Amino acid sequence: MFVSIPFLGSTYSTAVPDPVISSKSNPLTFSIGRRVFFVWAALWAVISTIFSTIGSVTHNILSKDIRVFRLWSRIWGRSMTFGMAIRVETVLRTPLSESEAFVFAINHQVALDIPAVGIGIPCPFGWVAKAELAKVPFLGASIRNSPSVFIDRSHPKKSVESMKVAGERIRKGLSVAIFPEGSRSHSHSVGEFKRGAFMLAIEAGVPVVPVTILNAVELFNEKTKLARPGTMHIVVGKPIPIDGWTRKDIPRLMDEVRVVMERELELWNHPKPLP
Repeated sequence: MFVSIPFLGSTYSTAVPDPVISSKSNPLTFSIGRRVFFVWAALWAVISTIFSTIGSVTHNILSKDIRVFRLWSRIWGRSMTFGMAIRVETVLRTPLSESEAFVFAINHQVALDIPAVGIGIPCPFGWVAKAELAKVPFLGASIRNSPSVFIDRSHPKKSVESMKVAGERIRKGLSVAIFPEGSRSHSHSVGEFKRGAFMLAIEAGVPVVPVTILNAVELFNEKTKLARPGTMHIVVGKPIPIDGWTRKDIPRLMDEVRVVMERELELWNHPKPLP
């Protein structure tokens, strides 16, 4: 059963896993119109990022409440997708409590994933971001002035220290979002996971929630420089409890998250019933 919950032009639905979903995959093939639309989308992304960064940083000076970052993440995501004529629809496999901390592990298709996740995840959260993003104009400033944490992978000691900072914040009740693949796939495939996201969850002792982006690559692709209007679909899965798990269980946790993501993508891309 689906229950629609509108928010800033987005739709949230709660549902048990569907036994089968008809194929909706629609590859983003080349056309002059889609190339022109990409140029517009990229320009609009810059404009909305500048506007949202100024608002977020200013608001954060006045209030350190995590809900400030959540508000501006959604304003950024909605303004960007609105200008691109893209609607974000999210399916929640189970309701999530805003009072509980989670690590949201997200597959990464294209750059559009980042603002879209700000709309799709129903709880306040901060990002676990690569240290290099701190130098990105406007976006870096917004993340620095938020509850997010930068992970410095340039040196093992710095990486461990930044992981400890992130773990402490999570134990205090901050949910975080991270792309365990570490880079964009520009496809429907789930790439190889890095251990960091899962080590962070184990150290903090909080559930991992798989978040599967189904079709962003069909709407926007910075690699091919093509874009078009449409509906982007995201599935927020059930939390995977890890009580009592240790670092030895990291491979098991990685496998469980991958199975969930690949199942959701299989349901999206193929109409045949699954076993």
